Amino acid sequence: MLSTFSRARLGRYLAVSAVVPALVLSTGGAAVAATNTLTLTVLNRSGAKVSVSATVVNLASSSQYTVRSNKKKKLPKGSYAVLTSITSGSTTTLGGRTVKVSGSAKLTVDARQGRRVNLAVSPAPAGLSRNLSARICTKTSASYNVEAYGDTVYVIPTTSKKIAFAALGTWSDSSALADAYAVVHQTTGVPKKPTRTLKVSSLGTVSVVSNLGPAGSNNTDVAVQPIKRGCADDMYSGLWSTDRPSRAKLKLTPGAWHIRSGTSAATRNGETWNIGSYFAERKVAGGKSSTVRFYNAAWGPSTQLPTTLYGRVSFRLNEMFTDPAFTRNDTGGEGGDKATATLSFKGKTVKTKKDRGWEPDMTVLDYKVKKAGWYTLTNTATRYYPEIRYPAGMLSTKSVVSYRFYTKPKSNALAEVNSVTMVPTGLNGWNKAGGKTTNVALKLNRYTQDPDAKRGKNPRFKSLGVKMSADGGKTWRTVKVKKIKGVWTAVVPNPASGAVSLRARATYKSGGYTDVTIYRAYGIS
Repeated sequence: MLSTFSRARLGRYLAVSAVVPALVLSTGGAAVAATNTLTLTVLNRSGAKVSVSATVVNLASSSQYTVRSNKKKKLPKGSYAVLTSITSGSTTTLGGRTVKVSGSAKLTVDARQGRRVNLAVSPAPAGLSRNLSARICTKTSASYNVEAYGDTVYVIPTTSKKIAFAALGTWSDSSALADAYAVVHQTTGVPKKPTRTLKVSSLGTVSVVSNLGPAGSNNTDVAVQPIKRGCADDMYSGLWSTDRPSRAKLKLTPGAWHIRSGTSAATRNGETWNIGSYFAERKVAGGKSSTVRFYNAAWGPSTQLPTTLYGRVSFRLNEMFTDPAFTRNDTGGEGGDKATATLSFKGKTVKTKKDRGWEPDMTVLDYKVKKAGWYTLTNTATRYYPEIRYPAGMLSTKSVVSYRFYTKPKSNALAEVNSVTMVPTGLNGWNKAGGKTTNVALKLNRYTQDPDAKRGKNPRFKSLGVKMSADGGKTWRTVKVKKIKGVWTAVVPNPASGAVSLRARATYKSGGYTDVTIYRAYGIS
């Protein structure tokens, strides 16, 4: 099933979501009238009247209305923000201003008052292309905005504190062969000079590593979105797209950012589909550095655990191929799998649930517990995407997870087991190992799935074992597990070629266990 990604590409393809340009207001009519109206007149940059729509927002209630220029619009009496976008040839002018509607109000928005938006960095990067976007927002309980893209964007100044301005500028070579830059400028009100030059020395750095191997496509991209920024929140800019492993540095203005990556693939009928998306949040500080790694080996079961809620065992089938750096489903993922889950009690299967691939909703195994005792839940998933051809030699083709845990009727509890995530280290950009051995870190976690399910005590650890297979799971060999720098690590001997499958089992003193298998977890160079 294709995951429902928590955050879509916001802004890039939106024309107007709820924001309007600066306006010049004149009011007429009696102070008290039976009907309150607003008449909007809009002039383009040549001074000609044009017909456009504007978003009008009540400042007290955040109620939103659509107003067409050159027509009277009945509105409740009150104060409003008016937002609009005016296109003149290759230029776009945005404006926003507050206005009081009482009786007959008339408002003229004149694009000739617009000031050109510009962002720059110093020293200027050579050989890079710039993308520029600007936005004007309402500062209301429910924010609306209007946005435009390109090198000829203008905004109409206003000093209103109910209106905000933001601009996002990015520079890249579109192929991740050079450093990229992304800067944000935002203000309350719209400044008379909507320009800014930022020194490179004031920026922070995020190194972005994009590997290949487990993804369902060799085409990946990287984009940025400022977050937690008010008017600039979730503005979007793509930086590069490539069909090879890449390493590049992003120079960013301080603040919170989402670093995003997506995968796209050609379908059998020649279309191109977005089949996956990941985003990593980073708090950027000037002069400081951090790293984001996408498409790491080995994709396997997420940190999800079985939960008994109101006496019903619940487990989602569709989280079996997660990047070990993105084990929570709210950080994105890639679609393309089918799965079969079973729940057994005393050796007898009491529930089976199947996902045949691309079901319209999340598939969940759900079972009402009839007797107290030890249950075993197993979910087996394979990669499946009928509309596309997976890359030759793709990694992480199948995964299996089993949990043995105790539960009882009317229980509200998280299963007393851990998730196990396997993280191979020292691989190249294609997620292939070149040495005699590969260290595989084993991360055990126990995250709460539902606030109504009691976490209870953590399982008392008994043993941790790992096996490897060099023949696709036909035969398995036990490998040494030891602690390296405080982390349980499997030291896996590498075969001469092919790929390595991994199996880990954590057992607990209670009698429960966690068993995880990832087929073709990493390759051999």
